Amino acid sequence: MIDRINEELVLQAAKEWAARLNKSGALAEESAQQTITALKAKLTGDEYSQALEQLYREYNES
Repeated sequence: MIDRINEELVLQAAKEWAARLNKSGALAEESAQQTITALKAKLTGDEYSQALEQLYREYNES
């Protein structure tokens, strides 16, 4: 089990999501990076960590 979700894990999850849907991994990774950048600008600390975890779950559950 993963103890802490980080940016790299979210980006990897985005690429895996794209592969499952036969979409561009590069575009999915770029989109995820833009989302991460926006979250980082708006949130700090625990809020940012929770948002990353939510984003990670969304990629893995869809």
